[in-house]
Amino acid sequence: MTGRQTSLVDALLRAMEEHAERDAIETVDGVLTYRELGKHASDLAARLEALTAPDEFFGIEAERTSASIVAMVGALVAGRPFVFIDPRDSESSNTTKVSLLGVRLLARSTPGSPAAELVPPPAEWGGGANGAEPVRGHGRIGYAIHTSGSTGEPKCVLVRADPLAPMIEDHVRVLELDTRSRTLQFARLTFDGCITEILWTLTSGACLVIVPETMLSPGTVLRDTLRTYRITHLKTTPFALTATEPTSGMTLRHVVNGGGACRPAVLRAWSAVAAFHNAYGLTETTVCNLLTGVLDPGECTASVPLGEIVGDCAYEIAPLPSREGAGSADAERGELVIRGESVAVGYLTAEGLRPFLDDEGRRVYRTGDIVERRDGRLYYVERLDRQLKVRGYRLDPGEVENAACRLDGVAEAVVVAEAHEADEAAGGTGDDALVCYYQGSVTSRELRAHLEAVLDAYKVPSVITQVEAMPYTRNGKVDRDALRTSRRAARAEPAELGPAEQVLELVRRLTGVTDATADDNFFMLGGDSASTVLLVNKLKELGWMDAGVRDVLRAENLRALTDRLTGQGV
Repeated sequence: MTGRQTSLVDALLRAMEEHAERDAIETVDGVLTYRELGKHASDLAARLEALTAPDEFFGIEAERTSASIVAMVGALVAGRPFVFIDPRDSESSNTTKVSLLGVRLLARSTPGSPAAELVPPPAEWGGGANGAEPVRGHGRIGYAIHTSGSTGEPKCVLVRADPLAPMIEDHVRVLELDTRSRTLQFARLTFDGCITEILWTLTSGACLVIVPETMLSPGTVLRDTLRTYRITHLKTTPFALTATEPTSGMTLRHVVNGGGACRPAVLRAWSAVAAFHNAYGLTETTVCNLLTGVLDPGECTASVPLGEIVGDCAYEIAPLPSREGAGSADAERGELVIRGESVAVGYLTAEGLRPFLDDEGRRVYRTGDIVERRDGRLYYVERLDRQLKVRGYRLDPGEVENAACRLDGVAEAVVVAEAHEADEAAGGTGDDALVCYYQGSVTSRELRAHLEAVLDAYKVPSVITQVEAMPYTRNGKVDRDALRTSRRAARAEPAELGPAEQVLELVRRLTGVTDATADDNFFMLGGDSASTVLLVNKLKELGWMDAGVRDVLRAENLRALTDRLTGQGV
């Protein structure tokens, strides 16, 4: 074994020896001490060494049990690569995992026992009875993990064992883990976030708390779990942090935001009960690359930094293909590129390995994330593939979202390009409206005034719509399709409205200002060139046949337009 892998395994073995009688894993069914963890992990490691080749993958059934963690630790001790497989995933997905990686054995939990049994994969998953050609020449593989598929088909990433050690050591140091610490195992085992939770805990003599997923639901359920199990360390998603209210009854010492952009409102709320950190990383770069120290809400009113390097990696900011959307003169903006040992081996496909190497054979991964470096600190802006072109301008929706979240009272914001609803109803297909969905206590008028004060005019959304809560996918990402659907569902025009009321209803839907009145100016509400054309079409439909864009431009307010309708004898 290499020095890096040895150091990780040594840290696990040392914890098992030095803290033998301390609690290592706590579940709803009981407690496993470090002594017991060591015994069961060593037993499994011996069986793996006897039954598998050094580079052969084996599967671990992704159940929230101590046996699953024992199997993972046993794999690391034995130097065997593993992959978590969730029986709840589709049969085709699990069949692909088993066949691609050549999985012949599956570690399965047995009721009431921390010892995993080794069995063949279920027949319906096919199987890798003939084995798969192992990947060699890239260092010892620690595990395979599949991307969420949020930007396309899920991809199988091969991650080396060696870079885990320095990354975990840095987390233990920054998060001040010790034998009094209790980590809530929050991430699903098929998400690589679980790797840090498990290993920072079990290498520091702390206790890993595992509860059923029903006890992790963001909101009051998660809040009660944190208090009941006296959790001191929590790493979770922006969604969970936004939906859960921290309380003084919690025993939290450190909270880490991971898996998405961190908003100032989240930082303010959770800093009241614990030291708060932001983290950044990717499946393709060994879980985590950047981690902040303890953040001060007073220093992060505009945006929250991504943090300093953890693990064995470095980064650079690659220029964007176009200067459109470039940062300000005092900021460097571009695509974040990760280099160094933390970069994973590559994507394993049916056609073979696609390694993460540049032309000179150095490990490199282009993240597809646009970042900005200001005053020596790195900030997230947007996904490169989410850049939008609206009304002839290219922009980063993340920049607009960050600006919205600077306003006190805005907890979350999501900006997308959509067709104006009336244009879509008429068969239009272009995304001509910049739409901002936000969660918070301020009105859409207040948010618009704020955005107009801090953004260039072309970046201010045409439609600003308040939502009670953001919809999220199973992977913890904002469900933008659900947001669009919710706006379409609100488009039904009440029956028996007079012409003036119909105009007001249209304006409310075009701008998101639900309390728009006849005394409002259309453009002060957010009207733009595209929505002006739609408003003119409505005026013509209601009988003002010679209405034009100029009439809307000249109108002091909506009353002036609806009065003209009345004058047309409609």
